[in-house]
Amino acid sequence: MKKKIIKSAIPIYGAAAVWLLLGLICPRMLLKLWFLLLTAALSAGAYFGLSRVFRGREVEVREAARSGDKEIDALIEAGRRQLDSLRAANDAIPDPGISRNLDRMVRAGEEIFNVLERETNQAQAVRRFMNYYLPTADKLMSSYRLMMETDSPGENIAHAMKSVENSLEMIATAFERQLDNLYKDKSLDIETDIQVLETMMAGDGLTGGSFTQQAGGQGAVRPGN
Repeated sequence: MKKKIIKSAIPIYGAAAVWLLLGLICPRMLLKLWFLLLTAALSAGAYFGLSRVFRGREVEVREAARSGDKEIDALIEAGRRQLDSLRAANDAIPDPGISRNLDRMVRAGEEIFNVLERETNQAQAVRRFMNYYLPTADKLMSSYRLMMETDSPGENIAHAMKSVENSLEMIATAFERQLDNLYKDKSLDIETDIQVLETMMAGDGLTGGSFTQQAGGQGAVRPGN
């Protein structure tokens, strides 16, 4: 996600209003060059002045997926749209417990797609997440919103809504574990690298004991000798 400024239309309206007002007040003066130049200057002043007051609004814009694989890009875009749907559900549902779990799902989901965009070889590892877990979570929340908006909820609706609420923590945890699993191989690689590094350093006498002891054991010249 990157931030983008959407400019306000008010400065444009203000600049146009200068021309409109002066044209209504003294239309014949618009035939004179000096008056046209004056009006243009006033219009520009109105535009820049209003631009400083009405700076527009900042919105987050998601860049298109660029993994280098069109099929995976399409899957990522579809998945991110479903995450947007979960965000919309979060905004519409005031319950803090539900909101907390939806936040967890969205954060984990975004990270999963970020990893996939960088490492397309992880596609198989997240296929079930993309094809079933995430769409089902989206479907559940869409159904929940519809039931929430029912004017006269009965026993069946109340039971169904409670079932969805009770499942959200489990789903959020599953999303987070799915993300963590993507780093399993990387974690093993790091541990292996550290073990090899420790072995090599120990073989070179670079670990354990003080530096003076190590240097002395290698025949280093000490001060005073």
